[in-house]
Amino acid sequence: MDMKILADRATKSLFFTYIVILLLFMGFGLFFMQIISDHYKQNMIEHDYSVAGYLLENGSERAQIAKAFTDNRTGSQTQSGHALLQAAGYTADTQTHLISEIRDFHNKHLTLFLIFSVFFALVILAAPLLFLRRLNQKIEKANDDIRTFMDGNIRIRLDDREEGSLAQLFTSVNGMATSLTTHIGNEKQGREFLKNTISDISHQLKTPLAALKMYNEIIQNEQAGNEVVDEFASKSERELSRMEMLIQNLLKLARLDTGSIVLEKCNNNLLEFLEDAIKGFRTRAELEDKTIRLDCDENIVMNYDQEWLLEAVSNILKNALEHTDAGSKIVVRCEETPILTEITIRDDGKGIHPEDIHSIFKRFYRSRFSKDKHGIGIGLTLAKAIIENHGGSITVESELGKGTVFHLAFPKLSNL
Repeated sequence: MDMKILADRATKSLFFTYIVILLLFMGFGLFFMQIISDHYKQNMIEHDYSVAGYLLENGSERAQIAKAFTDNRTGSQTQSGHALLQAAGYTADTQTHLISEIRDFHNKHLTLFLIFSVFFALVILAAPLLFLRRLNQKIEKANDDIRTFMDGNIRIRLDDREEGSLAQLFTSVNGMATSLTTHIGNEKQGREFLKNTISDISHQLKTPLAALKMYNEIIQNEQAGNEVVDEFASKSERELSRMEMLIQNLLKLARLDTGSIVLEKCNNNLLEFLEDAIKGFRTRAELEDKTIRLDCDENIVMNYDQEWLLEAVSNILKNALEHTDAGSKIVVRCEETPILTEITIRDDGKGIHPEDIHSIFKRFYRSRFSKDKHGIGIGLTLAKAIIENHGGSITVESELGKGTVFHLAFPKLSNL
C-alpha cells in the first residue's frame, strides 16, 4: 500500500477511526461472548434443576439424583443415556421450538446480535460518509473559488493549508493561478502599450497624411495638362486612401484587442440592417456587372451593435466583390434556430486556395496566389474581431473555382 495516502489528514483520520471501530467491535464481541456463556450456563443449570425436581417427584432418591449431576460421567453412561433418550424420541434432530430453554436462549441472543450488527453497520457506514461529506465540501468550495477566479476576482486562492494530496493539488492550482495572474497582467500591459503605440503613431500620421491629401488635391485641381503629373497624382490619391484606411483599421483593431470598446448592443431587425449594408455596394456591383441578392426573414431580430457589425459585414462583402469576376452573384442569407442566428455570405468567385484557408483571418496575410496587389490584408481580421466581440464566430468554406461561403454564427445566449 502506498503510504503517501496517509499524508492526508482526513484520510489518516478515517484510517484511525476504522482501527478504533474494529478494536471496539472486538471488545464488544468478547463481552458479548461472555454474556452468551453466562446465559448458557444459567440455562443449563435451570434445565438440570427441572430434571432433578422431576426425578425427585417420581420417587428417585435424593442422593442418587445429586450424584447424577455432580459425579464425573463415563463414556458408557453417556452411551446408555443416548440409547435411552433416542428410543424416547429425544435426539439432536429434535426441533428447537420444542425445547423451551433453547428457544428462549436463541430468541434472546438473536435479538441482541441483530441490534449489535445494525449498530456496528451504522458506525461503519457513518465514518466514510462523514469523510466524503467533508471532502465534498472542500471540493465544492474549491469549485466556487475557481469560478469566482474565472469571473474576474484574480486575487482569490484555494485553501491549501492542510496536508495531503488534495492540499498539494490546491497548491498547484494556486501556483497556476498566480502564474496566470502574472501573465494576464503582462498581457494587459502589453495590449495597453500596443494600443497606445498604435494610437500615437496613427495620430502622428494623421496630420502629415491630411497635408499630403490636401497637396495632392491642389495638384489635381491645377490641371497642368501634364499626363505624367496627372497619372502620379491619381496614384498618390489611391495610395493615400489606402494609408488612411489602414490607419483607421489599425486603430479599430487596437481598441478591440484591448477591450476599450463597449459595444452598444440592442435588438434590431436583421433584414433592415443587411439591406443597409448591401446598399453601400449596389453601385459598385452594378458597375462591375455583379449582383447581390438578400434572402432573409423580415421577422428575425438580433441583439448587436449596428455600427460595428456593419463594419464586419461590409468588409466581408467587399472581400467577395474583390474576388469575383463580372457576371458573378453574391447571396446574403440569414437564418434563425432556437439556439443561434446565422448570416451566410456566399459568392461564386475564384475561391480560396487550400493553402490559405486557415490563414485568411491573420493580420496582413497576403496569399501568394492572390492577384490583388492593393489589399492591405486586415479587413477579414477586423471582421473576425468584431464578430467575436459580439460573442459570435466566423468560419469559411471554399473550393477553388467554385466560390466561397462565410458563416457568421451568433448564439442567442451571448446576445442577451
